[in-house]
Order: sequence, then C-alpha cells, then structure tokens
Amino acid sequence: MKKDTKGKDTPENVELAFEIFRAHGGNKGRTIASLAGRGLRISRPTLDRWAKQNSFQERLVAGDSRFSFEERMMLKLVAQIENYEKYFAAKTEMDNQAVHAYTNLLKTVIELSRKLKLRDKKSTNEELKAEAEKILEAEYGIKR
Repeated sequence: MKKDTKGKDTPENVELAFEIFRAHGGNKGRTIASLAGRGLRISRPTLDRWAKQNSFQERLVAGDSRFSFEERMMLKLVAQIENYEKYFAAKTEMDNQAVHAYTNLLKTVIELSRKLKLRDKKSTNEELKAEAEKILEAEYGIKR
C-alpha cells in the first residue's frame, strides 16, 4: 500500500468517506465534494483506492448492517442539512419554505439523536416512557 504522506489515510476518514458515499447513493463525485465541504480534500484516485480496499460498493449493496435504521436515517438527514446550508450560503434573499424545511430537519435530527442516546444507554422501558413524556410536553405541549 502506498504511504499516505498527508495523514488522511486514517480509519476514521475512510469510514467517514463510506458514510458519505452511502448517503449519496454511491456517487463518488458528490462524495468527494461533500468530504471537501467537511475539510477533507481527497482525490478521485484516493477515493477509488479506499473504496476498493474497504469494499464500499459491496457494503452499499448489502446495506452495511453495522448501522441501525435510525443511524442510516441520521446520515441522510445530516447530508440534507448540509445541502440546505450550502443553498443558504449562496442565497441573497430569504426563502421561507427552505428555512421551514431546514428547521424541521434540525428538529428531526434532535429527536432522532435523543432516541439513539436512549437506546445506546440500554434504557429500561420506564426510562423510555419518561423521556417520551418529556418530549411530548416540551415539544408539543401534551401532558399525560
């Protein structure tokens, strides 16, 4: 294997590249652009090498069972949030529909991250119910 002189060839960067590759449906050009937007600039040959060495295409097809449904949805939501942020950066005037959609995406990410944290803590049913009650009251004004 060729030595990486720029320090980019780390397991974390390779996994980030795969996550973005998957979020973009296997599109390498969009993957490279998204990685660059996150400060990780890699060339197409580097992505091709990582994809070959780490079976990106096979993992994409297999659905990569290492991630839960919620985690896969989180990756897609984050990718969409990044698209809106690029859109807003290029806009000179307010787009109320885009702001509303962006805000809803942020709320969804927060709710999903709460769920993932609770699941990661191996919470009991009572703890899950208590957290659901808090969310219903705080977010929607519903008391039970």
